[in-house]
Amino acid sequence: MGSSLSGWRWVAFAAIVTMVMPATVLATQSTALDTVAIVVPASRTNGGWDQQGADNLTAVAQERGLTPQVAENAGYEDITPILQDLADGGADLIICHASGYQTVCPEFAAQSGVPVAVIENPGAVEPGLISDIETQAQEAAYLAGVVAGLETRSGTVGVVVSGEPPTWNFMTVGFAEGLKATRPEARLVYSVIGENAYDDAANAKRVTDSVLAAGADIVFGMGDGASFGMIQSIREFNGGRQPEQQAKFIDVIGDKRGTDAREILLTSVLFDYTGIYNQMLDDFGAGSFGQVYTMTLENNGVRLLDLPTGAGTATPANATPAATPASPVQQAVAEARSRIISGEITVPAVGDANGVRQSLAQLFPGE
Repeated sequence: MGSSLSGWRWVAFAAIVTMVMPATVLATQSTALDTVAIVVPASRTNGGWDQQGADNLTAVAQERGLTPQVAENAGYEDITPILQDLADGGADLIICHASGYQTVCPEFAAQSGVPVAVIENPGAVEPGLISDIETQAQEAAYLAGVVAGLETRSGTVGVVVSGEPPTWNFMTVGFAEGLKATRPEARLVYSVIGENAYDDAANAKRVTDSVLAAGADIVFGMGDGASFGMIQSIREFNGGRQPEQQAKFIDVIGDKRGTDAREILLTSVLFDYTGIYNQMLDDFGAGSFGQVYTMTLENNGVRLLDLPTGAGTATPANATPAATPASPVQQAVAEARSRIISGEITVPAVGDANGVRQSLAQLFPGE
């Protein structure tokens, strides 16, 4: 029958086939990559989630000779118009850098044929079209819990979160496990600012005030923009107090040592996306895009920010040992890291809010 189609009839038939071909097939066949984009819900200068994702992608793209595009302050409403603008602007791949984009981005990819990467939605993965990024941050958070257990003087440690997405939940339980293993008699005060209160600095300050009033001298804060409210609370709490009475802050995702937080910053559970972004772009070019990419302690996707000298260490736990003998804190962190990587210590990955509460109740009964 194919030979009987001639002239305009064959052209029309080919056009129809192209129009109805599934977007997945089109995306799989197209491996050219010139422009890569990322959508972040808040400011790319917030020293946290948004900045780390945007800065890491920009650095990777520029090193590879690609054009990076960053759409910041996208919020958490329907971002379809933003995605369409990026696609119209030539984006060959869009990274949807928020767990709140788990649904809208796969839907856009299916309709447009533009490949996307989502956060914490492995069920959406589709060869050639949708990849997923997972962060096993509970492993590095365990190390932060070790630090808190060794550094707390009051024996009370606070965890303040701006919501309960899987990433925050992973880290809460990992931190609690590390604290319990290091300081079994410690108290842990767990407080939630609100639902999706990622940039609510005012309420973050209020909640952190209450945690400090409960006796916490170390606060593990997960908040994006809300973290600045936590920092303000601790700075005000410390005003006029002797050093041994002051509280410290453990941050997440970014590096705030260049801000006024440095005086209270103990460490941070740092996220480094450069490794998985490079792997993702390699796979895109090879036609194997559409996988789950996981950041772990072993591949340095997650790690602890250098502990300050006051905590007894000036080099990261995964760095070549310095000439100066390691402090007890540094030694404990390095040992725990090795035991996690070897499998001797298994840090549970608890992603749901109910599971977090159950884990905390088991680890710290009566709190």
